Amino acid sequence: MSNSSFFRFIVCLFLLHFYMGAYAQATAPKVSLHVQNATLNEIFNQLRKQTGLWFMYSNEELNQNERVSASFDDALLDEVLTFLVGKKGYTWVYKEKTVIIKREFVTPVVRDTMLTVTGKIINEKGEPVPGATVMLNGSKKGALSNAEGIFTIVDVPENAYLTITNISFLKQEIGVKGRTMLGNIVLQERVDELDVTVVKGYYKTTKRLNTGSVVTIKGEDIARQPVTNPLIALQGRAPNLVITPTSGLPNGAVNVQLRGQNSLSRASLRSEPLIIVDGVPYQNNLSAGNLGSFGTIGDRLSALSFINVNDIEQIDVLSDADATSIYGSRGGNGVILITTKRGKEGATRINMAVSTGVSQVVKKIDLLDTRQYLQMRREAYTNDGLAIPDRSAAIKNFSNFDLTVWDTARYTDWQEKFLGRSAPSYNANISVTGGTPGIQYLISGNYSTQKYVYPGKNKYESGGATMSINTSSADNKFKTFIGGTFIFNNALAPVTDFTRLAVRLAPNAPTLYTEEGALNWEPNPSASNRAATWNNPYSQLLRTSRSDNNSVRGSADIGYEVIKGLIIKAAIGYSEIRTRNQNLFPIVSYDPANSSATGSALQTNLLVRSLTFDPQLSYDKKISKGRLNVITGFSLQRQSSFSETIAGYGYTSDALLKSMGDAATRNSVNGSSQYKYAAVFGRISYNWEGKYLLNLTGRRDGSSRFGPGHTFGNFWSTGGAWIFTEEDNIKRVLPVMSFGKLRFSYGTSGNDGIGDYQYLELYEGINNITYQNLSLIKSGGAVNPDYHWEELRKLELALETGFFKDRLLISAAYWRTRADDQLGTYRLPATAGTTEIIMNQDARIQNMGWDFILTSRNINSEDLSWSTSANLGLQANKLLSMPAGGYNGYFANPFIRVGQPFTGFATVYESKGVNVANGLYQFSDLVGNVSTSSNNSYIFAKKIDTRPLTLGLSNNISWKRFSLSFFIQFTRQMGRNYLYDPAFSGFNVGSFNSTAGVEFGNLPVELLNHWRKPGDVSTIQRLTSGLTTETLRSMLNKARESDLAWVDASFIRLRNLSVSYDIPFSRKRNGQLQNIRVYMIGQNLLTITKYKGLDPEVQNGSVLPMLRSITGGIQLEL
Repeated sequence: MSNSSFFRFIVCLFLLHFYMGAYAQATAPKVSLHVQNATLNEIFNQLRKQTGLWFMYSNEELNQNERVSASFDDALLDEVLTFLVGKKGYTWVYKEKTVIIKREFVTPVVRDTMLTVTGKIINEKGEPVPGATVMLNGSKKGALSNAEGIFTIVDVPENAYLTITNISFLKQEIGVKGRTMLGNIVLQERVDELDVTVVKGYYKTTKRLNTGSVVTIKGEDIARQPVTNPLIALQGRAPNLVITPTSGLPNGAVNVQLRGQNSLSRASLRSEPLIIVDGVPYQNNLSAGNLGSFGTIGDRLSALSFINVNDIEQIDVLSDADATSIYGSRGGNGVILITTKRGKEGATRINMAVSTGVSQVVKKIDLLDTRQYLQMRREAYTNDGLAIPDRSAAIKNFSNFDLTVWDTARYTDWQEKFLGRSAPSYNANISVTGGTPGIQYLISGNYSTQKYVYPGKNKYESGGATMSINTSSADNKFKTFIGGTFIFNNALAPVTDFTRLAVRLAPNAPTLYTEEGALNWEPNPSASNRAATWNNPYSQLLRTSRSDNNSVRGSADIGYEVIKGLIIKAAIGYSEIRTRNQNLFPIVSYDPANSSATGSALQTNLLVRSLTFDPQLSYDKKISKGRLNVITGFSLQRQSSFSETIAGYGYTSDALLKSMGDAATRNSVNGSSQYKYAAVFGRISYNWEGKYLLNLTGRRDGSSRFGPGHTFGNFWSTGGAWIFTEEDNIKRVLPVMSFGKLRFSYGTSGNDGIGDYQYLELYEGINNITYQNLSLIKSGGAVNPDYHWEELRKLELALETGFFKDRLLISAAYWRTRADDQLGTYRLPATAGTTEIIMNQDARIQNMGWDFILTSRNINSEDLSWSTSANLGLQANKLLSMPAGGYNGYFANPFIRVGQPFTGFATVYESKGVNVANGLYQFSDLVGNVSTSSNNSYIFAKKIDTRPLTLGLSNNISWKRFSLSFFIQFTRQMGRNYLYDPAFSGFNVGSFNSTAGVEFGNLPVELLNHWRKPGDVSTIQRLTSGLTTETLRSMLNKARESDLAWVDASFIRLRNLSVSYDIPFSRKRNGQLQNIRVYMIGQNLLTITKYKGLDPEVQNGSVLPMLRSITGGIQLEL
């Protein structure tokens, strides 16, 4: 559905629920009128008593004493008014409970341009639509369609547009284009919010009749966000769905978790929900692995970046047992279903959009300037009792060039230099859709390109094409679908993420280029070979990472209704993802004084193929006062993965870098695996009078990841609901409640996310070691062929309500998940000859929480509409049981205890500030005393709650042709303090590395408040030139494991803002145009937070943070 179609849908839907057909002009109330020689005033009084509407008119224009005879039975009010005053040149409009009658004014027109236009209005099934209002744009002239859906309007300009409205259908505009016969005009049926379709795996239902937990995000809400990955667009959109990007890179990996972590293991394969795109399972994050310490960026990418967000119809997030059990073990951690758009019946519609935008890093870290930096460097040496280095020391030790050789008056803002660029982007999309009742088609294409905020020549580009065809026989019994998508994305970027350099490089580091324009290595004037005094960061621009990735996805459905209600169908799906990454490290990127420098290269290739086949049989029949629906079938999946990583070293010529055969030495790692999955399932559903709903689901799964005797597992679920507002007694007692439903679900699921072939003894090659010129292999470790399926038990209770004719919808759900027999690793004693083994862990864990969702239609007037939706997720977890010795054997957090949380917290040392006498960190020891001792007498005495709490709030506002939508995310969380996490930022609080510090030396201005002399009160210990003493090193390491390392990282972020305007038809000069829309979109426009790092969301000072993006574009519909 196009953006403008969605806008028209929303406007019509709002009018429907506010005015409720009694006040909609398109379908006025029905009345009966039998009068003889009565005045108009008398007739209007009768009509007011029947309809409750007041009639307003001017006595000067309309003679209320005029006498009329009329006879109507159960006729539309519009028909009666047409007879009474319409034929006399009057028109009328509805304003709340008033009918305003006034004389029609028609601008004189040239008669030879006027046409008499006739057409037939039908629904999507081809049935006539009577009572539809057809209005001539720019005038009060119109007509009603008769019982056969036919209408006729006279004196219509040949280039005019007609607007067609009906309370049960979406508004549609059509151009006359000089025609007198418009043929069939197909209207799309309007869908109430509670009757919106939700997808639950192999079947569909509605929100009203749904017995499970499903949150639907519409494609229009996703397309309004300038993102390259649809997962990013889900942030804050569903309760207890946590989306965490690992960086701001366009195709970077994204971590996903739904309703907590259901395993003691933190492996992503164990805790992420199942993602399915048009019936084909997708693995979220891909990695071909790495060799050596190349330090490349983008080692992991998200496969969901291969999906064009403009092709998405909707995304459904399935959480509870009733919603996910149809997927068996694969749905144990929840399911995310992505449904792409399909062709729609009607005239050919072409939708084109082009846009351009810009992205920027939003925030900088406040770092020391040159004066502050050098002053603190010298102070650190003084604190250590060492002489401040001079030039002679620098020559002797080849260190401390920032103090002795570099210009001490120079200052460079490296964050501005490396991350300050505005990255432009360009996007283009086109789609063509249409068809007849027997065949519908969709063809779409897209292309986008964007730069990185890094310096140098770099870019990320993506594009692709989609095609789909739906067909059905004349009797609508035989239906087919076939669709295919090809997507590519390519990237050219520096090998190193410049973010770490931007925040750590000394402020007086040398200039990047010499006066001659060459890379400046700032050679040491006293060194015999004039060796460089630094590694020029722009040498990283010569070290490139080029990735070429593509994805092919195809699916086909075929179905036949054998007898009424009995349908046999089958679906097949295929996906293939290929990634190729090449990282080059040329000789020219090294210090020219290093005559022994050689080049190196790294190449990774990954191929993932997945094939699915899902035949099923469904039967639907009305039985007594209810409806029975039965589905049974089986599912087959085969997935193959092939990876290859090759590293070449010792190149003597940069021209040969792309040839692995010319490397002096090579290392390679190859891998392949196959995963097979089979299942048989069945579901029985019964709906009694639209009040009582019951679902029963069973499934037997088989996985190749388990050994003989343990291949199969059985899982089931039950779900039920009671729509209590359908009871007559409740309707009388609670008239303000228009909808109320109680639902429950309980069931089991499993998990096989342990990797392939783990029950077999595996062998791996030994690099660079041979025996009699033969390559060697070694065992991969101990084998356990007896591990089996783990089991998850899910419970959910929920209340869903609607008030004021469903203008306000509120739902609250309590859920609980317990996991037993978890699959994981067990630590073996050293005498076993290997370190670990996979087994079922005799531990039980529990996740529980609440989901809250609110939807409100605040204003529904003729010109203005405003709706709001919000969601909130609360969750907690705890360890229910653990055998003796399990903490150590299961690699579990040693600080968890039975009855306490097992994740979402950090156990840390309790900081007691800095000792005022010696300037060292101090902590609580074993007996609670404050100590600065460097021994191990401290205890982890404090727990930090790291569980995030997220609230999403969205608003959609439309006024005439303007529309505005914005989404705000509130997240309460504790995050890592960037000062104390060298793995993230490289900062050593209070420490300068005197040898490598020429590159990684700067520190945040917060360190200006460090301890300087006895009596100082500070939270940062005294400075040191390089952790030269064991005591300083020990206390800093403890600080990193203390409450000092955790800060409030809560934030409020304006995640998305979209503004659009539909240009009036009078401005459209080409008669082929149906609509023109201009729009502006902003992403991550504003963030309110106390967090002082680059980004409270990514919380990693070594990688690119989330960017702020602003995009403007134009959309055309033909």
